[in-house]
Amino acid sequence: MSPDETAQTAIAARGRVALVTGAAAGIGAACARGLAADGFRGALADIDRAGLDLLAGDIGAPACAVGMDISDESAVRAGFDAAEVWGGPVSVLVCCAGIMSGDRTEPTPLDRMALADWQGTFAVNADGTFLCMREMLGRRRASPIENGRIITLSSAAAQLGGYRGDAAYVASKAAIIGLTKIAARQAAEFGITVNCVAPGPVETPMFDRMMPPEAVPGLTEHIPLGRIGAVADVASAVRFLAGAQAGWITGATLDVNGGYRMQ
Repeated sequence: MSPDETAQTAIAARGRVALVTGAAAGIGAACARGLAADGFRGALADIDRAGLDLLAGDIGAPACAVGMDISDESAVRAGFDAAEVWGGPVSVLVCCAGIMSGDRTEPTPLDRMALADWQGTFAVNADGTFLCMREMLGRRRASPIENGRIITLSSAAAQLGGYRGDAAYVASKAAIIGLTKIAARQAAEFGITVNCVAPGPVETPMFDRMMPPEAVPGLTEHIPLGRIGAVADVASAVRFLAGAQAGWITGATLDVNGGYRMQ
């Protein structure tokens, strides 16, 4: 952004509440920090309460830590209640929380995947995103706000069929893309845009668990820009979609992948 655009975004964001799920680490933490820099007040949601407290303490802007299991319907409702008691109506929802089942360098073959792993991954990635979006839209139907934003996180794995990701991860992240589109159509009447960010390979704790170091050079050979992404790369895209300049963008999926998935 130019200095003028950055200033305009900060003015538009000032005092508004942005609820970020998965905020304790990785992409979620980077998004929370970036939105705080833009002037948003951060409702930081995660099951890792200790990580949230650390982030809230040094984020450099008004913030509150909200313990939330996004796969639990009542916990999502309670988390939004806490955020809105603290800061007022949630204007921006960023759905970063996500998991990949297991702790391994090779995905489980589809024919060997346990139903519990499939359902557990969907419960967080797809169901959790749905529950948060539903709560946001229900509240804004009852109490409208101007220039609302919902931003979801999918993955290049959902678009490519995955290489390292297993079937549950790939399918759950693909579900988010479709959910984003229908939500964008239905949220338009409330003046809320709904968009998706689909990162490619990004250096996060999840990436480190699933990708052996010796495999990284081979991966970067398939990325035209020649490097693994940083969490700040994804946060920059989220900040743009949350800002005033993105007011006429909705139902879109923004690829942030260094050219990894180029069509």
